[in-house]
Amino acid sequence: MAATAFAVAPEMSGAMLIAGNVIRLRRIRNISLEVFAERLGWSVTDVRALETSDRFNLALDDIDNLAQALGVEPAALFV
Repeated sequence: MAATAFAVAPEMSGAMLIAGNVIRLRRIRNISLEVFAERLGWSVTDVRALETSDRFNLALDDIDNLAQALGVEPAALFV
């Protein structure tokens, strides 16, 4: 029997995981960047930086605020 090689994807960073979930949840809820930024009290530039994983310094309060702005529990950002 021939051996089969499996490609292993690199681990997703925490920032990438949160960014992907924020984008997914924001789109599911049909929330524009502008409205989302307003809910957070952030600029649209800051939201874009988060969604592209360019913003890595999220405090626990930021996680709570992101979850609240999306209408989910904070744990939903880490799934």
